[in-house]
Amino acid sequence: MKHGKLWLAMAALAIGLALQSPAARAVRAVGATVTGQITAAPAADQIEVDHHVYLIKQDAPAARTYRNFYRGDTVDLLLERSATESAPTVVSIIKHVGS
Repeated sequence: MKHGKLWLAMAALAIGLALQSPAARAVRAVGATVTGQITAAPAADQIEVDHHVYLIKQDAPAARTYRNFYRGDTVDLLLERSATESAPTVVSIIKHVGS
């Protein structure tokens, strides 16, 4: 890559990061992962893992894939907690490796 093109790409990246809203970056907390066994049949709005109920975030990948999991499956839940929610919500459900 020529020096001029590299400079242009770096400038575009810097401008893009500078224009991003600080409030938008602060809305989401770092996601936590929960691993456990599904202890009740998943529903469209919640999933129970190790006898703890987690809400499923609407329009997240978890809301589209919860039907693929059944009681007894061992899964990894990726949780997200936004500033507007009081409890973390599930954004992703993945079958745990080795189960």
